[in-house]
This record gives sequence, C-alpha cells and structure tokens, in this order.
Amino acid sequence: MRFSLNFINEFLKVTVPPQSLVSLLTMAGMEVEHFEECDGDWVFDIEVTSNRYDWLSMIGITREIAACLHKPFTLKYPVVTKKPLLGTRRVVIQDLNDCPLYVGRALRSLTVKESPAYVRERITHCGINAINNIVDSTNYSMLVWGNPLHAFDEDKIEGTIYVRRAAAGEVFIGIDEQERLLSPENLVIADEKKIIALAGVMGAKNTEVDNSTKNVFLEAAIFSPLAVRRSRRCAGLDTDSSYRFERKVSADYLEYASSTAAQMMQELAAGLMSGYTCAGQKPRVAQKKITVSLAALNSYLGDTFPKEKVRQVLTGLDFKVENAPGQNLRITVPSFRLDVEREVDVYEEFIRIYGYDKITCCLPFLLGQPYLVSTFRFKNELRHFLSTVGLKEIITFSIEADKELSVLGYHDVIKLTNPLRGQENALRPTLLTGAIKSVRYNVNRAQENIRFFELANVYQRVDTDYREAPALSIAVSIEKESLPYLKRVIEELLQHLNVSSWAFVETKLPNFTNALSIVIDKKEAGFLGVLDQAVKKEFELKKDFMYAQLDVECLQSSLCERHYQPFSAYPATSRDISIAFKKDIKFREIERMVKEKGEYIVDMRIVNTYEGKDLPQGYQAFTLRLFYQSDEKTLTSGEVDTLHSQIRSTLAQAQGVILR
Repeated sequence: MRFSLNFINEFLKVTVPPQSLVSLLTMAGMEVEHFEECDGDWVFDIEVTSNRYDWLSMIGITREIAACLHKPFTLKYPVVTKKPLLGTRRVVIQDLNDCPLYVGRALRSLTVKESPAYVRERITHCGINAINNIVDSTNYSMLVWGNPLHAFDEDKIEGTIYVRRAAAGEVFIGIDEQERLLSPENLVIADEKKIIALAGVMGAKNTEVDNSTKNVFLEAAIFSPLAVRRSRRCAGLDTDSSYRFERKVSADYLEYASSTAAQMMQELAAGLMSGYTCAGQKPRVAQKKITVSLAALNSYLGDTFPKEKVRQVLTGLDFKVENAPGQNLRITVPSFRLDVEREVDVYEEFIRIYGYDKITCCLPFLLGQPYLVSTFRFKNELRHFLSTVGLKEIITFSIEADKELSVLGYHDVIKLTNPLRGQENALRPTLLTGAIKSVRYNVNRAQENIRFFELANVYQRVDTDYREAPALSIAVSIEKESLPYLKRVIEELLQHLNVSSWAFVETKLPNFTNALSIVIDKKEAGFLGVLDQAVKKEFELKKDFMYAQLDVECLQSSLCERHYQPFSAYPATSRDISIAFKKDIKFREIERMVKEKGEYIVDMRIVNTYEGKDLPQGYQAFTLRLFYQSDEKTLTSGEVDTLHSQIRSTLAQAQGVILR
C-alpha cells in the first residue's frame, strides 16, 4: 500500500520529518518498507497486515499518524445527498450474503477530460494510473475512504441492474480487453442482456467510461470478501478493488465514499446529480465493549502506566474510554476495528502507540531458574567482548533445509511436521549453515575481511528426547592468516573469560581441514578449522572460510574467579625473528622453547608468513615478533638484545629449525 505525505496533509498537518515519521509508524506496527521523495512529495510504501483493512485508506493512515504524533484528528464527513430518487432503474440483489448493500447514484451532462494536476498527483503517487476525471474521482474517493467504487457509462446499461452469480460459460470482457469464461464461482453485475462488471474486481469493456460518455451510473457496494476472493481467483485477476474487498470494507463509510466521488464529478466534470437508488441494507455490526483492568494491563506489559496515559492513547485511536468500578476502564471499540475483540488486544493497541522501547528494562523474575538469568548475562558479556575485537554479530534462521544439513553429514535432524517451505523444514543442529550463507552473501557482494559471530541455540536429538543448547560460532574470511587470526581470537576470548585450563588439540572433523579441538579441563568445548573444498564447492563459496563453534554452557561452567594485577608502568619493546621449520613440527613446540628462555616476554605474534623457492623442501617460514617488558624497570637495548640472542641460539640448536 502506497500513500503520499501531501495526501495525508489534506487531513492532518504532519510536522515531523519523513524519516521520523517512518520510525514512528514502523515502531507502531505499520512497517514502512520504502520511502522516497517524488516531485516535491514524499511517498511511503507500507506493509498492511490482513487484520488492518482500515490502513487501506488515507483516513485510516491519518488516524494512525495522529495517534503516533499525539495530535487530535477530527474527521470531516461530506454531505450525503439521497435525492432525487432514481425511478428509471432498479437494482436487484439475488443473494444478500453475496452483497448485503448496493448504492447507486446517477449523474448526467458530464464532460470527460483530464483531471486537475493535484488529483493526478494524489492517485499516481499512491500507485494508481490517472485515466480521466470520472475514473480518477472514483479512485481518489477509494483512496480516501477505503471503499472501492465503479463508474458505468449509464447510456450503455440496458434495463435493471442485477447482482448475481454468473452462469457456466458466460463471457466477460474486462476493461483490460481480455476475454474470460466465467462460472457460478464468479459474482457479477449484469443488466438485462449482459455482464457489465465482475463484482468487486473489474468493470466490463461494454460499459467503460470514455471521452464520449455523458451520463454515469456510480456504484458503491458491500461485497462478501469470500465471494470476491473466489471470483477473482477463478478469473485470474488481482486489482486494487479486490484487494480491499477481500479484507472487508467499511459499511459506515460507503455513503461517504459515494458522495465524495459524486461531488468530485460535479466539480471536475460539471455534472448534475440526477438520482439515487439503494438495494439491500447496511450490515449491522454489534458494538463491542471491553472492560480493561489497569492492574492486569500493567502486569501483562511489565511496567506501571498511569490511568490517564492509557486513556489518552486509546482515545487517540478512536476508542471510547469510560471509567469503570475500581482501577478499570470500559472501552468501546470503534466499528472499523474488527480485529479488536479481547482485553489483550487493547493492551497491544496501547503499548504499540505508547512505545515498546519505553517499557522499563529489567530481567524477568524466573522462579527456581537463576541459571537462565546468569546465561543471559554471560551471553551479553560474550557479545561485548567479540564486538570489541572487531567481529560483527549476525542473526540467522533457526530452521534450515534438511537436504543442506545432510550435505554436512547431519542426517538425524529434528524435522517440522508441517513446514511452510521445503527449504525450511528442520531445526538446525549447527550454526555452520547460517554462517556459510552469511559469508557467501557478503563475498558475492564484494565484501572483504569478513569477521562474523553468532550466539544462538542449536537443536539435537538425544536418545528419545531433544536438546536445545546455546552455541557460539565465529566465521572468518580475510585475505591473509585467517586461521591464525581465528585461533588468536579464541585464545583472547578464553583468556578474557579466565578459563583455567585449555588447549588446542589436533583432530579430524568432517567438513574441515586443519581442524583443532578446543579442550577445557579435559572436556571438548568446541572446534575450529578450515572449511574443506568439497563443502565450499557444494555451497558455491568463492573464498576460503575459517570457522569455529563453541559450547556456551561449557564455557560458562569453566569460568574461574578473576584476579586483577596492575599493568607495567614501564615501556615494552619488540624484536623479530625470521624462522623456518619443518612442517611436521608443531608451532606450540616453537612457542614452548621461546617461553622457556624468555624471562621478560609478555607476548608473541606471527606478523608475516613466507613461501618461496629458497626454502628447503617441506619447510614453512614466518616472522615471529616477541614483546619484552619488565614490571620493575625499563629494559635497556643491551638487555633485550642479550635475551633475544639467547632465544635465537636456543631455536638454532633445535632440530628441523632454521633461522633466516
């Protein structure tokens, strides 16, 4: 549904910038999918949920904007003229369930021409083509009130108008000039000899208003949503009119919509009102009254709201609010809000306008479940740390395709009984699939240096039961040294959490090469590795991808009490060692030899790697940067050089190690 700010300003002066209006409406539940400036106007494209048919009109949208801005909105109704009566044409409704009310107005001596610029702008900015001043008047009125209308060339109508079901095999040629064979599923408007409209969907070519039209019969009606839905599906059509009728239209606004269009035709086409007719009767809608307990509202929403604030917000939405015994309010629901039926519906109406973001933030009280609260805080600590070291959080779907999971070796997954889509039919047992898709999406859009993390639950079968557990995934795809970088991030995380005893252990894992298990207190807490080429090809990844997944519960249970110590007040200095060693030597052996001889070494990092022809066969090379620092004094260059020489000497004596 599209609407324009200039159109809304005809009913309510909007004083906030368009960007602020977008935020207000979206937070109130009217999601703005897109907005843009257009010829001095602002055009908004909103998602209208099926229960809010009132948002399919400028009146409904204006009422919502007024409530969000806390501004009064008084709707001005047009004068409804029902005289003179039209005695020359009858309207017959064969089934009041299909059409409970039909209103017709006849206008004569019209001049068909182009509409004024302001009318053309209003309807085109709302996504409807401008045709001429007669058709544009019906569309303009539909946009204002939400009630679709249709203008027939009255001189082409023969005799009585019937609202009936089509006979099998009857032919309908619409204003789109397409011929369609109808069936009794189709509700039609017909005269004595022919079908002149597919009711609530489209007019027929045989009574179309054109430049030669002088007299018009203006139709306004209430059609059954079910009848219109079936009819337009059978005919293979979808129009602005049927879209509204399928979601119900207001019988209260029917006469106003018809009168608005008739008055516009008189003004824009110099026409004269020549008659009014009506068949059926206005559907009766029982007025709904709901008693709302202020205490129950506060308990449900988890905050304390003053009675007057609740009254103010609901009154702004056109609810009638009266005091009831005790701390209660008696709410009368407006006739256009068919979706409000229960007390909780009133709670939602209040809080979406008041603002979900204004509810006081607090952790819920979970009786007997302190673990859940501590896990909540622990996850937030993980998020904070990982974001500070340069990772971006992603959120992926918890439902995946079982075919994709089987590619990764997950065959015994938890499947949904009635999935909406075949691509989303199983609960994820791993966060890997979401990470792969996120990396692929960004790589395909020329993004580089990807560093993602996700904190979410995974779902697994355990014998005859199920297990839902929180997990942490880290995905890295950067130009150089992705695996050392990922390993370093995990080391920093474990050090930050003060996990007492942990180690990386070489292992073999499906889907990964160069895999390491993350072991904490002799328990496996996770893994990291390089996604292997077969999986990379299967998921159409263009770059290498490093991945780690850790068990959050294991991390949390391994926390140790933190002890803080002051940092050194003396400067650190660094020295580099270029080293080559056989590929079967583990880096941790190099690390061990350095630390045994390095009295003042506080950190070491790989800053560069090298692969070249001058290396012996089976060797790998890198530059190791060592950082020296004392807690008691400033180390002199001589002291650092002596320590550094001792380390170089130790490494040079090791078998399979070459200093470069």
